[in-house]
Amino acid sequence: MRHVQISRSAVILQLVTFVAVLLPHLNWLPIWTTLLALAMVGARLMIHTGRWPFPHWLIKLALIAASTVGLIISFGGNAGPEAMVALLVLGLALKLIEIYHRRDALILLFVALFVLATAFLFHESVWVAAYVLLVVWLLLAALCAIHQRPERTEWLPPFKRAFGLLLPALPLMLVLFLLFPRLEPFWSVEISSPRATTGLSDSMSPGDVSDLALSDALAFRVSFDGNQPPAPAQRYWRALVLGQFDGRSWRQASLDQRKQLREEKLITEAEPLGYEIVLEPSGMPWLMALDLPMAQAQGQRMTPFKTLVSNAPLERRTQYRLESVQDYRLQPLLTQQEQQHYLQLPQVGNDRSRELARQWQQDSNGEPELFIRQLMNYFNREFEYTLAPGVLGRDGIDQFLFQTRRGYCEHFAGASVFMLRSAGIPARVVTGYQGGEWNPYENYLQLRQYDAHAWTEVWLEGQGWIRLDPTAAVAPERIESSAVQYFQQRGDTAFSGGRGFRLQAEWARQLQQRYEAFNFAWHRWVLNYQSQQTDLLKDWLGGLDYWRMILALMLPATAVVAAVMGWQLRQRLRAGRKDPFERRLQRLQAVLGQQFKPRQPCQSLTGWLRVLATLWPEQQGRLEQLARLDERQRYARDSDQQLRQQMLPLVDQLLRAARER
Repeated sequence: MRHVQISRSAVILQLVTFVAVLLPHLNWLPIWTTLLALAMVGARLMIHTGRWPFPHWLIKLALIAASTVGLIISFGGNAGPEAMVALLVLGLALKLIEIYHRRDALILLFVALFVLATAFLFHESVWVAAYVLLVVWLLLAALCAIHQRPERTEWLPPFKRAFGLLLPALPLMLVLFLLFPRLEPFWSVEISSPRATTGLSDSMSPGDVSDLALSDALAFRVSFDGNQPPAPAQRYWRALVLGQFDGRSWRQASLDQRKQLREEKLITEAEPLGYEIVLEPSGMPWLMALDLPMAQAQGQRMTPFKTLVSNAPLERRTQYRLESVQDYRLQPLLTQQEQQHYLQLPQVGNDRSRELARQWQQDSNGEPELFIRQLMNYFNREFEYTLAPGVLGRDGIDQFLFQTRRGYCEHFAGASVFMLRSAGIPARVVTGYQGGEWNPYENYLQLRQYDAHAWTEVWLEGQGWIRLDPTAAVAPERIESSAVQYFQQRGDTAFSGGRGFRLQAEWARQLQQRYEAFNFAWHRWVLNYQSQQTDLLKDWLGGLDYWRMILALMLPATAVVAAVMGWQLRQRLRAGRKDPFERRLQRLQAVLGQQFKPRQPCQSLTGWLRVLATLWPEQQGRLEQLARLDERQRYARDSDQQLRQQMLPLVDQLLRAARER
């Protein structure tokens, strides 16, 4: 195999296969890696056309050294999956310039098959899966091409043969996918290459949430038990509780502070609602939950503030199931230390806001409900909800409350907590998402980054933590409908940047929803099938005993293998029946071999027939004529079909003469 030369068409297929394998990795590979790979393709084409010779070993050594240095500079000490895939891509690229024998092509194709599978480390869409399947077909065709004779230049036969190899494997692949015990999926390996991960951060400054509103990137999708989502005004998705304020930014409590806080007691006053979330990768550990979750799922933990945190940053799509209750009382009693924690403010800054809060406190005779009503009325009368509030300076709360009076949800939430704390009322900021768009084709709620939201929780004695959303006082339409509907109705130009906002026509919106529903089904039932498999197999098999699993795997697999074997046997039988000339010629060789001299393995048909002509003078003419026609069939350009029509009567006549003899 080392010295078996491959055809020129097979070399072209190797190059096309390499480019096809490289394409899914172009968005993350260092640019020099891509340029070097394409340069190797161009160099092999020059060698293929005879313009360049194969490179000297010193040139190969220099390319290997340069690639090694480049990888070290690009990835440093990170020997993660990205560096390994980049190394394999470079190895394939350098291998291109020495493809000549079959062994070289086999090495290239086998490594390319592995590199192709690594595309799922970086992409999870259904279109990439379809593309990978097509490239597998191309790769198999290239594999078939290197086993054809070097002088053959046909392109279609390798693809036909590859399709015949791939097609019987698909049913077996489906059986294994449905029934084989689930391992951690290959694409769940964590990678550190820069990816489009957007979402909430662990702090909130003016402008942070409004920046997310300019993005239509998908945040998460939710399907509810019974396909009954809560009302739009109740769709608050809790992520983080921010209780520390430094004069500009709201942050989570420090680790030492959290240790001093008790786990907040939840008193439910309604039946819980079950739902399932498919959360997009964010690179952050916090998870989304409908306000308020009752318990965490596996691999999660719940903070004292009833927010959920994953055990590791979310580097891949995550699916989990929760139950939440929307009618509750949370922490009806606070200790003195806890009250002080939720009254924390910087000692200086925003003096006008502090003074206004003290004045309102006096006007309300210390009644928190009256103070809250006065604050909400103030927002409702004189403020505007907008994505373009302008830049706030050092005393941002004062500027917002007394000068600009224009803001997004984080401005209203932060200012509300500041005013409440200034009046001696414990309060905190909660960030997450609000609203969402219902997709009727797969019955799920979809939330994007522009649905990011911030609101306030205020503690009232005997009632506990109460959700207070100042956005509802300023722009109630934003809470009762989705963010995209609200800003489209207003015609806010700042909200028109995302591509998802351009689909205004009803037919276009329905088409987009159908496409998103298809993607949701793919992500839920294919990429995250391991979370569904146990329940499905229990329903199908009535249990998960070992003997049930073995039978469930063996019986369909045996049926598929038997069907494939039967199909291949039928193809062979049909192929044998299609050529009566070959059957009769083989019969003639058997009969004459017994009567005169058998044909040797190294002997051509023409040579054997001429030997028989000397041994059987009575049929010398026919044997010589058959030998001449065989020569024309093999070496002349006459039509095979026409020659066989002339040869067939001669074979029949010789068979009859042999029987009579």
